[in-house]
Amino acid sequence: MMQLSAETIAKAVRKVMLEESLVEVEASGRHVHLSREAIDYLFGKGYQLTKDKELSQPGQFACKERITIAGPKGKLENVVILGPERKECQAEISMTDAVTLGLKVPVRESGDIDGTPGITLIHQDRKLQLEKGLIVAKRHIHVSPEDALKLNVKNKEIVQVKVFGERSLIFDDVVIRVHPNFRTRMHIDYDEANACGFQNGALGKIIKKGRSVHDISEPKVRNAAVSDREEATEDKAELHQKLITENDLQKLYLQKVKKIRIPASSIITPLAADYVRQHQLEIERFKEKRK
Repeated sequence: MMQLSAETIAKAVRKVMLEESLVEVEASGRHVHLSREAIDYLFGKGYQLTKDKELSQPGQFACKERITIAGPKGKLENVVILGPERKECQAEISMTDAVTLGLKVPVRESGDIDGTPGITLIHQDRKLQLEKGLIVAKRHIHVSPEDALKLNVKNKEIVQVKVFGERSLIFDDVVIRVHPNFRTRMHIDYDEANACGFQNGALGKIIKKGRSVHDISEPKVRNAAVSDREEATEDKAELHQKLITENDLQKLYLQKVKKIRIPASSIITPLAADYVRQHQLEIERFKEKRK
């Protein structure tokens, strides 16, 4: 049997995803971006933030340092700092967080902070009062120029996205952000993630404005066709999409389906392959009929 490298599989999966207008979805928790002046004040002159974990966007990382942000009615502790440094400070929270702080916070794109509320940043005995910079991030999709062409989207375009999962949901008013440094990912906050039952590896399908949302359905699943010599059983089903995800398999497994037929040309994502092994699912490939 031919062995495929992880890189080869990843490229094949990405190709199919773009053909189907699918993007990977990530959930972002509350975080802050700090300027050099803010870092100097909160941590000491010349202090360098400590990189803890690389993020999906090239050059972006989470820092080991944490701070507290405080509002009129409450505070949020252990807030992550994202690097690298920025020209201006910015704090991104959810609507639920805004209630905790006691502030009315606008939904804005990152960097659009004029006219936004201020917030107090706290580290140990140091407090820094910002005059502006607190936002609820507008849901968005980072897209590379190459992928923008394949997805037929442009910078600042507004689209809808259907996120698939146990609580599938269509998000409206999603802004496309195209830049050479971007890796194609959709970002939502934790409020939005909870609303759609988000799980790692979730996929969203871009719906262009003007297209009926009723045309966008869950991956098609139907009972397997059986031959004269084969009994129809409730534990067998067929999937017909080009890309088989963990969510697809989970839905069938919850229906006690363990034998799944898929087209010979379908690609199984790495997370889906792990799910097959963990739950001992039986995957059978069939040759598609030519149309």
